[in-house]
Amino acid sequence: MGKFKKGLFLGGLLGAAMMWLNATPKGKEFRDKMMAHLNPLFTELKASMKQLEGPTKEMYDALVERAVAEYAAKKELAVDMKNILIKELKKKWEELKKEL
Repeated sequence: MGKFKKGLFLGGLLGAAMMWLNATPKGKEFRDKMMAHLNPLFTELKASMKQLEGPTKEMYDALVERAVAEYAAKKELAVDMKNILIKELKKKWEELKKEL
């Protein structure tokens, strides 16, 4: 499969998944559960980053992965949920950078 077709296929899958999260009751429930885990983790990460001297995106990304791994083990989260939390928390770097 060519790169274009592969990208088109993966884009379609991503679009379908996003639609599922926003349109179905089960998707909304999943999104709400994810956000319930995301907010406390982000608050904890902010506190940790404020203690570091000269935090960088690489430091933040490493901290995110470690914090989510520990949190996921404690809360017995599925691998998919863990990966989504990592992705969403990494997106929040710019927001955190402004606060620091």
